Amino acid sequence: MFLQGKIWIRVLGILMFALANSGSIMGEEYTLLSPDQKLKVRFSRTDEGSFEYKFLMGNKLIVDSSPIGYKMDDGNKIPGNDWVISNHSRRSFKSVWKPVWGKRSLVPDVFNELTLELAPRMGNEATKLLFVVRLYNDGLAFRYEFPEKRKDLRAELTGFCFAGDCTAWSYNGENANIGPEKLSNIDGTRRPVVLLKVDPECYVAIHEADLRAGNPLRLASQKENLNFMVEPSPVTLSEENSSSWRVVMAGDKLGTLVDSHIIELLNTEPRMDFSWVKPGVYVWDWRINGAVVGDFTYTMTYPSWVRMVDFASRQGFNGLVLDANWYGPEHESGSDPMKGGQAQDVRKIIQYAKKRGVGIWLYLNDVGGRNYPIEETLKLYHEWGAIGVKYGFMKGSEQEKNARTRMITELCAENRLLVDFHDGPVHPYGQMRTWPNAITREYCHAQLDAHRVFVPSTFVTSVFVNMLAGPIDMNNGMFDLRPGPTTRVDENQPVPSTVVSEAARTLVTFSGATILPDIPEFYEKYPELLSFISAQQMPWKESKTLDGEVGEYIVMMRQTDDAYLVAAVTNEKERELEIPLSFLPAGKFDLTLMQDGVDAHYLKNRESYQVSTRTVKNGDRIKVRLAAGGGACLLLRKELPECLSLRSGLYWTNKKIQKKEPLKIAFLGGSITQAPGYRVQFEEWFKQSYPEVPLSTINAGIGGTGSDLGVVRVDEKVLSEKPDLVFVEFAINDAQTDSLQIVRSMEGIVRKIRKHSKQVDICFLYTTNTPQKSTIMRGEHWRSARIMEQVARYYGIPSVSFDYAVARLLREDKLVMHALKDMDYGKRIRFTEDGTHPGDAGHAIYTETLCKAFPDMIKKGRVMAPKSIPLCDTNYEAADMYDVKEAWLSSGWEKKENSDPYVRPFREYFSYVASTDESGEKIRFCFRGTRLGLFDIMGLRGAHLKVLVDGKNVKETRRFDKYCTYNRMSYFWLAELPEGEHIVEIVADCKPFDKMEILQTDKKIDMGELDKQEVAIGKILCVGEILD
Repeated sequence: MFLQGKIWIRVLGILMFALANSGSIMGEEYTLLSPDQKLKVRFSRTDEGSFEYKFLMGNKLIVDSSPIGYKMDDGNKIPGNDWVISNHSRRSFKSVWKPVWGKRSLVPDVFNELTLELAPRMGNEATKLLFVVRLYNDGLAFRYEFPEKRKDLRAELTGFCFAGDCTAWSYNGENANIGPEKLSNIDGTRRPVVLLKVDPECYVAIHEADLRAGNPLRLASQKENLNFMVEPSPVTLSEENSSSWRVVMAGDKLGTLVDSHIIELLNTEPRMDFSWVKPGVYVWDWRINGAVVGDFTYTMTYPSWVRMVDFASRQGFNGLVLDANWYGPEHESGSDPMKGGQAQDVRKIIQYAKKRGVGIWLYLNDVGGRNYPIEETLKLYHEWGAIGVKYGFMKGSEQEKNARTRMITELCAENRLLVDFHDGPVHPYGQMRTWPNAITREYCHAQLDAHRVFVPSTFVTSVFVNMLAGPIDMNNGMFDLRPGPTTRVDENQPVPSTVVSEAARTLVTFSGATILPDIPEFYEKYPELLSFISAQQMPWKESKTLDGEVGEYIVMMRQTDDAYLVAAVTNEKERELEIPLSFLPAGKFDLTLMQDGVDAHYLKNRESYQVSTRTVKNGDRIKVRLAAGGGACLLLRKELPECLSLRSGLYWTNKKIQKKEPLKIAFLGGSITQAPGYRVQFEEWFKQSYPEVPLSTINAGIGGTGSDLGVVRVDEKVLSEKPDLVFVEFAINDAQTDSLQIVRSMEGIVRKIRKHSKQVDICFLYTTNTPQKSTIMRGEHWRSARIMEQVARYYGIPSVSFDYAVARLLREDKLVMHALKDMDYGKRIRFTEDGTHPGDAGHAIYTETLCKAFPDMIKKGRVMAPKSIPLCDTNYEAADMYDVKEAWLSSGWEKKENSDPYVRPFREYFSYVASTDESGEKIRFCFRGTRLGLFDIMGLRGAHLKVLVDGKNVKETRRFDKYCTYNRMSYFWLAELPEGEHIVEIVADCKPFDKMEILQTDKKIDMGELDKQEVAIGKILCVGEILD
C-alpha cells in the first residue's frame, strides 16, 4: 500500500510537470507565453486530427481555434489528419537591436519561441514541417519551415478566426482606408494591414513579415463569418524553404501597435555596411511646379532646383527629390534614364548640391528601368553622386513586383542609393532591418496624388493602419493654404487642412524620408512651424504614441539628439486635448507651442495659427485646442543654463580695478584665442569700460594645441610675464583628448598658476564648433568642457560658456552654425565658415558673452581657500618643456637659430631648432618622470622619426600629413611610462616617400621644399624633469 502510494505520487508529479510545461499528453496541446506573460498562444491537435491555434490576451480569447497548413496539388493537406507532433523545442531570446535608423535608437528584441515538428506517423524526413511560433510582448508571429524545397503547395490554409465581431479597418491602396466595418459584414478580400478593435482595451492587427518570395498576403472573409483566411494563391517559399511570418500585433492601446517593432524584428540583420544611410527631411520638385513668387515661376528645371537646394542647405534638410520626366516623358520607351532630357542639368545640380552639403534623389520609372540595363543605370546614378532613387509605376504580378522590388533594393544598396517605391508598391514587411536603404514607400494615399485630396479623417486613419507596416511616404507639409485653387501644374486643388496640421503631420508620419511638397517662400512665411520641421533631425532616439483613436485624432512624440517634438492632429472635428509631458526627464524645458488660431478651420482660415512659449517640466499637462481638421506642434528643449558659472569669481582682478592699478590679462588657448577675435575685442571693451585701469595682455594662443601643451607652456609663456588674470580656452582642441589627460592638464595649469601666486585669478572659457551643435542645443557641454568643469568646480574657478550663447541663438533661429561662403542666410548670424573657427560675427558672440559676464565675476568675487589635496594625484603640475641641448645631439644635427628662414616664423616659441636631414641621427638624454613628448615643426620638409625609451621602440611617427602645404608647429606625447629614470633616443628617418599622395591638394606646391626630408625639433616635453 505504501509502495502504491509512492508510485501514484510519482505519476502525479510527472503529470504536473508536463502540465506546467504546457505539453499535455492526452490533448497534444502546447502553450507559449509572451515574456511579460500577458499574451498566450495555444497550439493543439484535435481528436479529429486537425491542427489549430488560439491566441489570448490575458484571459481574453482574441483568436479562437484557427487552422494552419497548406493544401497540396494532389488535394491533400499538410499537416494531414494522420500527422502528429513528433518533436518540439523551446527557447527564450533577449537582445537589443540597434537600427541604423528607425522609431528609436535601441529596440528590445525579446521573445519566447516554440518550434513544433509535425510529421506523418509513417512519413520520411522530407515530409516534415516545422511550425515556428514566437510571442513578443506586443504580438504573435508564426511561420512554416520545410526541410527541403516544396513546389507542390497550391495554397495556404492559415486562418484567423476571431472570437468576437470586431471592428476593422484595412489598407486600400492609394485610396482612403476601408472601414470602420464589422467583421461579420465583410464579404471579399482585404489587404494588410488589417486593424481590428476587439474592445476599447484590446487592438490587434494582421500583417506579415520577412516576405522574401511569393505573393504578398491577402485576407479573405465571407459575410456573417468572423474569420480571415489567407487568400488562396500559388505558394513560393524563400531560399531557406520557409514562408513569410504571419503576424498578429496586439496591445491594450493603439499606441502599442504604432510603436511596435515586431515586423522589423522578424526580418534578418543586414549583411553589408549601411552606416552611409542618413534619414531626414527633403524638398521635392513635383508639387512646386507652377508656384509663382513675385516674377519667378517654379518649374522642374535647373533654376528652381538651385533655389530648392539652397533652401534645403539653409534649413539643414538632407536634400532634394527630382521627380518624373527629367530624362524625358517617363512612360515613353525612348526616354533614356542615363542621358535623356535634362541629364546634363541633373549632373550639374548634383554637384552644386554636394557643395551645399545636401543630396539629390532621382526619379526612375519602371519603363526606363526595364528598357535600359537597371544595373548600369543605378551604377551611373551613384557615379554622378546621387543619393537616392524614387522608383515609380512598377508593372507585373504581385509576385513579380515583390521579386523586382527586392532586386532593385539590393542593387541600390550596392550603389549606396536610398530607395522609395511609389505607385502601388508591395506593402512594407520590415525590410528596413535587412535593407536600411529602403527608407520609405508610398504605401498610402499621398496628399494630392492621382489628382485627389484626402480629408483629415483619412490621415488619422492611415497612421493607425498603413503605418503599422513600416515607413510611408505621404507628402504632408503643404503650406500654400491661401483661399481657392493654387497655380500648381499637376494638381491645383486646395488641401483641406490647416498650416499647423500640415506641420504636425510631417512628424506623425513615420518615414526615413520626410518629403516636403511646397516652395521655400511659403515655409519661410511661418518661421516657427519651419523651425519645428527643421528640428526633425533623424534618426529618432525615441518615439511614443501618446494618445489617439482611429479616424479621430493622434498625438505623437519623437525625440532627437537635442529636442522633444510632439504633434497632435485631428479629423474634421474641433477638439481640445491634454498632452502629458511624462516622457520628459528631470529638469526644466523651454516649450514653444504652435496651435491653430481661434478662427482656423480646414476649409477656411487654414493659415491662422498662434504661438506661445513657457517653461515646463515632467508631470505637466499641456492643454491644446485643435481646430476642425487642425493640429498642434510642441517643440521642447532643455532649458539652457546660464553662460556664467560664477563660483569664486575674479576677486583679485576686482581689487586691481578698484585701486585703478595696472592689470595684466593672459589668454592661454588654441587658434581661436590666438586670432585677433574675441581676445582683441575684449581688450577694446575693457579699455572703454575701465578707462582708468592700465591694461596689458599676453597672447598665449597657438593653433591646433590643447591643454596638454598648454600645461607645459604656461610657465614660460604666461607666468613669466606675471599676469593678474588668466583666461584658459581649450574646449575645442581637447575634444578628442583622453578624459584623464584633460583633467591632468587642466589641473596642472591651475596648480601651476596658484603655486606661482595665490593672487592670480583664473577663468575657463568654453568655445564650440559644428560637431558640438546637437550637444549644446540640448543644453549640455561637449565632453571636454564637462570634464574641465570638474576641475573648475573643485577649485572654485569661474567659467564662461560661449557654447550656450551660441545654442541660444541657434534655438531662436538667429544663427547659422556652419555658413557657406556664397550662401545668403538673410539676417541670421554666420557663425563659422570652416566648422570650427568663428568669423567676425562669431567672435562678436564670444566677446558679448564674456563682456556680459565680466562685471558679475569681479563684483561677486570672493577668496577661496587653497586646495592642498589635488583632484587628481597624477596631475601635470610637474610638466615642463626644455630646449634641445647640444650635448644630446649626434654629429649630423644642426642647431638652427631664429634667423634661419625655416625657423623664423616660430621664433616666438622656440629659442632654436635642432634639425637634421640624415637618417639614423640621434638625440639622446635621460629623464625622470612618467610622460615625454616632442614639440616640433611639420611642413613640406616633413620626415619620419622614431622614439626609443630604455632601448625599446615606443613610437614611430611621420611628421607630415595632408595639411602640410605650409609649415606649422605640432606636438605629440608618448604613452605613459613607469615612474623613474629613463634613457631616451630620438632617431631621424629621412628616407624619401610619396608626399603628394598624402597631400591630395590642388594647391600650388614648392616642389623643391617638398623633396626635402627634415626632422626639426624645438622642445622636449616632459612630466618630471630632464637630467643633465
